[in-house]
Amino acid sequence: MEHRFIADLQEGSQVAQYFLLRRVENRTDKTGKPYLALELGDKTGIIEARLWSEALARHPGAFTAGEFVGIRASVESYQGKRQLNVRKIVKVAELQAQGKEVPGFDPEILILATPHDRQELWRDLWELADANLRPPLKGLVLRLLEKYQVEFFDAPAARSYHHPYLGGLLEHTCFVARHALASLAVYPDLNPDLVVAGAILHDLGKLKELANPYAPERTVSGELLGHIVLGWKMVREEARALDFPDPDLLLQLEHIILSHHGSLEFGSPVPPKTREALLVYCLDDLDAKLKMMAHHLESDASEGYFTSYHKVLQRGLYKGDRSPDNGPDPETEK
Repeated sequence: MEHRFIADLQEGSQVAQYFLLRRVENRTDKTGKPYLALELGDKTGIIEARLWSEALARHPGAFTAGEFVGIRASVESYQGKRQLNVRKIVKVAELQAQGKEVPGFDPEILILATPHDRQELWRDLWELADANLRPPLKGLVLRLLEKYQVEFFDAPAARSYHHPYLGGLLEHTCFVARHALASLAVYPDLNPDLVVAGAILHDLGKLKELANPYAPERTVSGELLGHIVLGWKMVREEARALDFPDPDLLLQLEHIILSHHGSLEFGSPVPPKTREALLVYCLDDLDAKLKMMAHHLESDASEGYFTSYHKVLQRGLYKGDRSPDNGPDPETEK
């Protein structure tokens, strides 16, 4: 059974293959009938799926995020996005337990991960910190990177919005840190140690907020405290263990972490009140939104010059130059 990657699925086609079940929610439709809202993935992306009431009645078993499943479904379009209408679903583990063959099943192609080499990303991040930080922040940052290296290699940066995949947090952190270095060349009067340290540590708490990198979900502490508070706590505890010698410098670093979402509305206990904190917030937001845009452009199935509406970005995106197959250029038509 040849796998057809999510990035290549076209509306109207039929699929019979395996996916990673990334999320599952029990819902009811407008008539009160139960159905399952699913999120399926492979190494090229994520696609939403629905197991409507009639199909659900044939497959009433409990499904859990992180399982591999085999499905039969049709590719449809809903509000400009591709979606699978699932007719049949079965757990790969159950098939294997029954001694049945699972032809074409390859978990390696079903796991969404950063397109970048994680070893190279880690080496770049470590060297960036080692070369551009001075004591005492250098010791604190390198100590935290060393302590959480294993977790960094696998952790996603979010459940769904940006970098929601294996190694996503490492990719995001490395890119924000690179942006920080470039910005310091434009704004040399900022404190470079605070900017670089803040860029590297701003999302540290996501290592404890999110679990199960193959199908990201929040931990109990992630739900109750969130990654901002968790990250602040991790940095403060490590600084105490190192007997950090500069309380004011540590306070400013903590402020960057606590304010990096920009406002109370978006989860920060305080808004950025230093220039260094404002820069890290802007760079974090920039990298996250550029990734969201890229993913939306790749996954959108709507016709025309613009994508469907993105609820987080609050806009449709321009698709760029259109090929002759996609229709005439309006300016040429004039």
